[in-house]
Formats: sequence, C-alpha cells, structure tokens
Amino acid sequence: MERRAFLLRLPVLSAGVAVGAATVPLGGCGGSRYLVPLEAGDRLTIPLSSLPDGADAFLQTPAMERPVWVRREGDDVVALLARCTHRGCQPEPVGDRLSCPCHGSEFSLTGEVLEGPAERPLIRFAAAIEGDEVIVRLHRRVG
Repeated sequence: MERRAFLLRLPVLSAGVAVGAATVPLGGCGGSRYLVPLEAGDRLTIPLSSLPDGADAFLQTPAMERPVWVRREGDDVVALLARCTHRGCQPEPVGDRLSCPCHGSEFSLTGEVLEGPAERPLIRFAAAIEGDEVIVRLHRRVG
C-alpha cells in the first residue's frame, strides 16, 4: 500500500479501534487482506463473517510487530505468526503455501517447512471458532 493511501485510511482505522470495531480491512501486499482484530489480553478476536470458509487474512494491531496469518477451512482455523524462522521476513500466501520473499523459504498452510533455507516451522497459535467469532490465543502455541 502506498504511504498516501495508508494515511488516508488512518483516521478510519483509528475511529474503528476507538469504538471497539473488531475489524477494519486494509489493503495489503499481493491482495492479502489485513484485518484489525479486537485485542483482549492474549486473545485476538474477529467476527466469523470476516473469514469465510476457504479464506485467509493477516490480523494485526498497532502494537504487534508482525501480523498473524489466519486461514479457515470449514470449522478449522489455522493461525501462524507471519515471521519466517530463517531471517524474520514476512511470508505471503501463494497458492497452497506461504512463501518468504527474502530467501525463498516455503511453508505449508499449517506452517511446516516445505523448502529451506528455513529449518523450523512457523510459530502456530491455538485458534478456534467460538460462536460467531474466530479467536486466536497468542500465548498458546501449537506443536
């Protein structure tokens, strides 16, 4: 996103966060959606309607250094820290994998290393659908 476009959206983002809106879509690289979740303690929450079956998005609050990438398949939700375990760049979804643009590491959509130089999987967080919300628990790692 260009700086000017971001700055034009900033007042909308700030207003949405101030009134407790759970998500504010922001444009992202390669068509990836960015959503601003409601943050409470170690929980990120978005409305289930903002993540339809088969969809993915990056969740990020202003306080987060890196976003969390989430994908929903039916009743299953995967949540991964969008930080390559090789050098810390942000992997992006490309087809059936997450691809790191810096050095070419590739990960499955559940975070396992498919191709190096990364040797460790992406950090995975506990995530679930609870009622009409998607909940990601940042302090509960999976695997």
